[in-house]
Amino acid sequence: MKKILLPLEGTSYHRDLLDFAAALNERAKIMLTTTLLPDADYAELWTGSGGVEEPVYVAPPENSDKVVANHCSRVKRYCEEHSIVCRVHEDRYDFALPTLHRETRFADLLLLSSRHFFEAIDDRQPNAYMREILHHTECPVLLLPEKPALPGEIIFAYDGTASSVYAIRQFAYLFPEFNRLRTTLVCVSDTEQACIPEEAMIREWCEQHFKHFRALRLHMRTDLFYDTWLGMMQQPWLVSGAFGRSDWSRLFHHSFINRLIRTHGVPLFVAHK
Repeated sequence: MKKILLPLEGTSYHRDLLDFAAALNERAKIMLTTTLLPDADYAELWTGSGGVEEPVYVAPPENSDKVVANHCSRVKRYCEEHSIVCRVHEDRYDFALPTLHRETRFADLLLLSSRHFFEAIDDRQPNAYMREILHHTECPVLLLPEKPALPGEIIFAYDGTASSVYAIRQFAYLFPEFNRLRTTLVCVSDTEQACIPEEAMIREWCEQHFKHFRALRLHMRTDLFYDTWLGMMQQPWLVSGAFGRSDWSRLFHHSFINRLIRTHGVPLFVAHK
């Protein structure tokens, strides 16, 4: 049974995230832990260094306590109806972000809405709060678009680095239920003579875990990767390491996540050591 974290902002309720958790639970049983994030966020509480210059406060709407209590009841009732083992943290005024940070050390996966995470403060994703989580979470993250779905096929973003291999391995260990889907390892290079790094070794490992595996080298600029290739896939999930020094990681600091998730609706599995 996988322990999955799902942060919910106090006065927001996104049924599509719970529906996605229920779909995962139907494939392999999960324990869902939800944390109600506070209306006020002090970035220093996440890492100690802070992701913004000043604390940001968004005034909660009237009757917010009643709304949050209602959301808690709805989450618990939903999980009971769908046979999901569930635990709800209701201490949103007791600095829920540090609670979430601590929980990631003892979790298998963090589900995160790529559209709505602290959107009341900054809806230009990935905003500072999402970047903080991607940098400092201690478990893999699955970034979810609107109306997320289970994968039709799996795409591994591979560049030969330890980070990319680690993400692939974490995905294989977490989701063995998807090992019969078509799985493609993609190495993107703008150099025509480049080859897939350590191809024999990565192929040997992946073929032990995925029944329909192939490895491809694409000769193109990485910033064109989605429009010219990934967009043709059927319900793909993209698996990538994060925040290293490769071309893949540099995309996270520009427009790649925004285009991939907000515009094209592709779930993104991110893992880093």
